[in-house]
Amino acid sequence: MSVEMIARTRPRIVIVGGGFAGAYCARALQKRLGRSGADILLVDPRNYFIFFPLLVEAGVGNLEPRHVVVGIRQYLSRRVRFRMGSVADIDLDKQVVSYRITGTERIRRAEYDHLVIATGSSTMMPPIPGLREHAFEVKSIPDAVGLRDRAIQLLEQANVEASAKKRRALLHFVVVGASFTGVEIAGEFNEFLRESTRQYRNLSPADCRVTLVERSDRILPALGRRLSEYARAKLEQAGVRIMLGSTVKEIHAASVIVNESDKLDARTLVWCAGIAQNPLSRKLDLPKDGRGYILCQRDLRVEGRNNVWAIGDTAVNPGPDGKPYPATAQHATRQGEHLAANIARALSGKSLKPCNLRNLGALAPLGHHKAVAEIFGLRFSGFPAWWMWRTVYLMKMPTLGRKTRVAMDWSLDLFFKRDTTQLGLHRPR
Repeated sequence: MSVEMIARTRPRIVIVGGGFAGAYCARALQKRLGRSGADILLVDPRNYFIFFPLLVEAGVGNLEPRHVVVGIRQYLSRRVRFRMGSVADIDLDKQVVSYRITGTERIRRAEYDHLVIATGSSTMMPPIPGLREHAFEVKSIPDAVGLRDRAIQLLEQANVEASAKKRRALLHFVVVGASFTGVEIAGEFNEFLRESTRQYRNLSPADCRVTLVERSDRILPALGRRLSEYARAKLEQAGVRIMLGSTVKEIHAASVIVNESDKLDARTLVWCAGIAQNPLSRKLDLPKDGRGYILCQRDLRVEGRNNVWAIGDTAVNPGPDGKPYPATAQHATRQGEHLAANIARALSGKSLKPCNLRNLGALAPLGHHKAVAEIFGLRFSGFPAWWMWRTVYLMKMPTLGRKTRVAMDWSLDLFFKRDTTQLGLHRPR
């Protein structure tokens, strides 16, 4: 194993993590610091980041999967050095980041003047029997497309199944967690399954079921109660069963045990019930809250550190009221931009500014061209909210090329039936 120290002749900013928070921070830094302000190094195991708000759309076939992936090198200019690698160690005292180039045993070490931790989060996996063995998650392109491939595989199996009870079990999807991702998966896959049965002689929409399990007393708790109730009513009208105040106790290959004794015959469970700290951030000797998230000051610096910053899902970044900002793409991107401004101030000896972000709103698609939205305090529902949801995320999609491709996909989707051909990412169970 070879080790190489990267030389430097001017201040260096190392960003660990190329998701929304890290990529937007790097892009803002390159604009603020120009060609001679500092070296900017971004390290991530992948050379792309996923535009997560459209990941489920790619999963159900409304979008070409490649079109929700943004290349980091294309997104950033050559003034930012990108290295596709995994961080092996961070020495906070010596201010050195060690990382391994992907596909090699080569270790590089980079000294830093400022370190940005933007490693994101992982899926929370509590010790529920069968969860790790049988549950699906939707955190990546293979996850989303693989879930769609599985749905198609089960449609094929159900089409040749003589028993109505077994057909319904095959086409029963259980989604756990009724936040934005869980609600979108429930609505979109409910529509996908029912719509797809038209291509199968022996199936009908009545064979398909989606059950949404949520431990609180309502879905979409981040929205107002009126919108939450509207979303619940529309999902139920579309055929989604919603189990509130319920928890999953056991998961088996062909069934799910909810609460103490409710048995759901289902072959597929999608886990959307929370996030957990990234393993790398968990290892760092930095102040953390009880869940393991890095504690930060109002200016986004890690508590007790003058040149270490943390943003996005991995950090606790308090707002003016002392409450942490939600772990959403909206807040991650704006934290990245604010952090870039504060690092530029720190390099020039200016005082730092607290990160004050106003929640711009939230949108959640429900399937069947319906959605709920709350933007700048105004509430929308139905088709207008769905149209607004697509418009907002089309505008937010990085790069003109990606915007054009997404717009073309959505336009074609209005005139042609959704394809039910597998892409070969089905995970056998």
